[in-house]
Amino acid sequence: MSTQPSLAAAAAASSSSSQPTTSTRIELYQPTLKTVPAAISALLAEYSGIPPEAQKAHITAVRDRAYATHPYPCLGRWRFLELDLASHPLYHGEILAALAKRRLQPETKAHVVVDVTDTDNNNINDWIFLDLGCCLGQDLRKLIYDGADIRRLYGADLTPAFVEIGYALFRDEDRFPRAQHFITPADVFDFSEDSELSRRCDGRVGILHCCAVFHLFGLELQKVVARRCLKLVDRGKKEATEKKTEEKPTTTTTTTTTTTSTSTSSGISDKRVLICGAQTANVRAGEYPRGRAGADGQVRYRFRHNEQSWREMWEGVIGQDEGWRERIVKIDVHAVLEERMFGDETQASSTGDGTGTGSGSGTGADSGMRAVPPPGKESEMINSQRQIGSVEEGFRWMKWWVWIEFA
Repeated sequence: MSTQPSLAAAAAASSSSSQPTTSTRIELYQPTLKTVPAAISALLAEYSGIPPEAQKAHITAVRDRAYATHPYPCLGRWRFLELDLASHPLYHGEILAALAKRRLQPETKAHVVVDVTDTDNNNINDWIFLDLGCCLGQDLRKLIYDGADIRRLYGADLTPAFVEIGYALFRDEDRFPRAQHFITPADVFDFSEDSELSRRCDGRVGILHCCAVFHLFGLELQKVVARRCLKLVDRGKKEATEKKTEEKPTTTTTTTTTTTSTSTSSGISDKRVLICGAQTANVRAGEYPRGRAGADGQVRYRFRHNEQSWREMWEGVIGQDEGWRERIVKIDVHAVLEERMFGDETQASSTGDGTGTGSGSGTGADSGMRAVPPPGKESEMINSQRQIGSVEEGFRWMKWWVWIEFA
């Protein structure tokens, strides 16, 4: 049994002293879906076969049925319609390129379509993609739609109901079987080697996506989550225990290809992995109240990072552990903070460079908490639906990524 706290217990216990803030209250439930975001509409139409004219009724029926028994904010505010990963700065150049079915053959410099028949993906002798805290699996479906190798794709979530709701929404269990691709319940605080998450994923993950998870907790518990992420991507340890000598030439070749190639090749290898995601942040890093007291009357707190504190946390987690210091030779932490505005009448933003948050950038439903539109980059508002109860001065949305190189 794991001695770590469960995810639910940890979230309830996460508290600390806070700094004074001025908060803006955001409603956690919206009864009406005003508009289906363009990105999720295309996904439902072309991937799930649901025509645009039927989508609003379909989404609403699935949401209302799910919310009746599972009243989560991500359902209440239509948060599940956002495609966070698709708006990440590394989505096209690194993530999708690494997962693409069409790969560059080093010998001929030609692109070939690899066989991606979804058989036993647990036997793939290569790295996998894991969406940790996958919610309904919307980002995984977007990856499939965009041409990712389906055999590599895994999702893990604490709540089994989210996976069920995802299948009701996307109607794809025949093409994307749950037994092969989803791990649930998956507790991020369970480090035990006999857990399903450990057995199927530890040491196998080349790209780990973790969106809207870290910000649920205080700083100390976030460090625990970071350690769990490191265990999942610990390819260096896996390499040492399996084909140590045999794998060395492959690693060298991959590194050379990465250095000399363009966007057709990825930086993921047996030695180099990527952890990425997005979460709430603040220009002034620190503990902030969750906005309301719990059943025991106590106010809970969570830690919001800025770029500096986020980098310091990761460097500290690795630097304070002798085992990680021995296995990790380099860590490269990046974060981008986006300013947000609130309210149903807010204009959305589309930067045009793949990092924006408007409907043109593929993020799905994101308005009401939008990046401040640069001149000439405004687009139509969709819905006000981020998963959050209140926001304070200095609030931001942070997209981040961590490159890790193993010895």
